[in-house]
Amino acid sequence: MSIRVGKLSLMVGVILYIISLYIAYIYLISPSYSYYQLVNLEPPLWVCFLSSFLAFLPTFWSEYRTKRPSQVIYWVLYIFTFIPVMIIPDFVRENPFDSFFIFKLVLLLCMVILYLGGKLPLIKIREWNIPQNLVKVGITIFTLVLYFIMIRSFGFRIDVVSFKDVYDVREMYRMETNRFAGYAVVWLSKIIDLFLVTLGVLKGNILLITGGIIGQVYVYSVTGHKSVALSLCLLAVILFCIRHRGAKFGVRFIWVILFLVVLSMVFDTLSGNITLTEIFTRRMLFLPGALSSFFFDFFSANPKTHLGQSVFSAFVDYPYDANPGYVIGQHYFGSDQMSANVNMWADGYSAFGYAGVIIFTILLAVILWIYDSISANRNFVISVALMVMPAWSLVDSSFIIALMTNGIFIAIGLNYLFQSSENIQRSEEFEHQKNHLDAV
Repeated sequence: MSIRVGKLSLMVGVILYIISLYIAYIYLISPSYSYYQLVNLEPPLWVCFLSSFLAFLPTFWSEYRTKRPSQVIYWVLYIFTFIPVMIIPDFVRENPFDSFFIFKLVLLLCMVILYLGGKLPLIKIREWNIPQNLVKVGITIFTLVLYFIMIRSFGFRIDVVSFKDVYDVREMYRMETNRFAGYAVVWLSKIIDLFLVTLGVLKGNILLITGGIIGQVYVYSVTGHKSVALSLCLLAVILFCIRHRGAKFGVRFIWVILFLVVLSMVFDTLSGNITLTEIFTRRMLFLPGALSSFFFDFFSANPKTHLGQSVFSAFVDYPYDANPGYVIGQHYFGSDQMSANVNMWADGYSAFGYAGVIIFTILLAVILWIYDSISANRNFVISVALMVMPAWSLVDSSFIIALMTNGIFIAIGLNYLFQSSENIQRSEEFEHQKNHLDAV
């Protein structure tokens, strides 16, 4: 009975989430951002029903219990990428039931691939007997080096500006940054700081928690990137939802995200602005969904990139003067300064068409399978926390960038090296206490 109730709760949550995205887009975001290509071309009702059904379809096979980090990442991609790509492009396409529908079906296949990847038998990973004290020293040195690079490049300042005033901060960051500082910013904000916060939560160490939070505030003060500020919110949501080793993760996750979207809409409706809805839906959900449509149209009519701007630059002739994001920014938004960052699937299509979408998905499934195998002998909470932000970058960046720049490889290496029986013991005691309280 509990399984049926859990599945029903999951399905109802997804349906309400889809409805909430429609309401937010039609009544709040599109009227304010139609100039930004987030228009409402009023797709036929039957198209919306069909797209909603495709968005809902994975709930039939998806399991809300998560036993591996890859299954958590699966839910992140489903909620933040797959569902918006199913429904938002209908509003920006003159004919929403054209060849883009095939793209949607390919993404549905990709969700099946990721789901099956999370079911593969784990492989045995050879362990190196590296003293953990040495590992901790190495992590500490690595962290200090990254902060040294940041402070040397930008100085040290804590200046928390509102989301409305971040654009001047971003412009200053672009002028001051360099390649090494860019890596330091990304690896600190997506991995190290969140690792410190999670480790502090598990160990009850206020110093680690405070250090991680201050680190994120510093990075936000330097870069003005909203994602840095929101990363702590996402981490808090993930840590809440994976209690009891993720026994009800899918259900909790969809309802928490639904609550945030609805709360944003209610608050904005009462206050007469769209501040919260803009933060929680436009940049994270709606714009990447619309950009998927733009990427599809442009690279269906123009040459594919074949990763000529990236890892294959020495082997293929790249047909454009800028990276794909800037090409789309210039073509659709009229700005050669705008990088229209899009999710891994649309970027895969820009590289190799439908084959690129499927190949990138298979590669991601293999990488997550290896990560699951490493995580089998690691603390589950730490394993998830290390990977969630690098994987979240797949929502609005390419697969290659997520691997190389945004820290997926760094997360894998750190999770392999870092072991702590103390953390595992504390985590198990924490889960036991939670189970006991739930039983009471």
